[in-house]
Amino acid sequence: MLSRDTCLTALERDAAAFLALLRTADLDVPVRDCPGWSLGDLGRHLGGVHRWAHGIVTTGSPADEPQGPDDRDELVAWFGTGAAELLDVLRHTDPDTPVWTFGPRPRLVSFWVRRQPHETAMHLGDARRALGRPEPMDVALAADGVDEVVTMFVPRQVRLGRMPPIGHGVRLVLSDVPGASYLLAGDGAGAGDGAGGAAATVTTVTGPAEAVLLALWRRTGLERLTVEGDAVAAQETFALALTP
Repeated sequence: MLSRDTCLTALERDAAAFLALLRTADLDVPVRDCPGWSLGDLGRHLGGVHRWAHGIVTTGSPADEPQGPDDRDELVAWFGTGAAELLDVLRHTDPDTPVWTFGPRPRLVSFWVRRQPHETAMHLGDARRALGRPEPMDVALAADGVDEVVTMFVPRQVRLGRMPPIGHGVRLVLSDVPGASYLLAGDGAGAGDGAGGAAATVTTVTGPAEAVLLALWRRTGLERLTVEGDAVAAQETFALALTP
């Protein structure tokens, strides 16, 4: 898992990059990776999530996600203020402070220190691809995103009945992070970096951390990844609702 300082640095960098797009890009451009949304819609969503998370950290409980303005100048100001306030509260709140989260116990502010950089980086990538300006994601952040999906989101999705337990084990190997591998199997409990369960693994999917992460979040398919074993089972596993 990334350090607190690394997470907050990533959040500050990527929020600033998204804000720069809102200042100049066509807000009506459709965002392929978020069907039905324009770039403006995506900015309102991400800005709302920043303010929603800020409210959780400051009050301990969730409220409704705020709705952002339509006017460009107002949206830019609203987004920038929300991102700055979120960074400030995450920097100045003890990460061990108990708050509501949708992750496993213990439910602490540290969950939001990790989650918000991933939310921001994923949507920054969505925006850049929509504009035809893709840029590579930081490898360490992408690898931590894979860890988050496997160890937090997949067990949650199974627990909430959004997907069945994974019947065919798939091992994910990150080719640009030495030694990093993750097992997708069963209800996801206990899966993680170097996790056991090799007997259940029939298929291995290998690729750069960013490519694996984007496939887990249904931004891409398996075309950038190498599949060894049952390719159909790999496709079926990645077609599951592994993430919300």
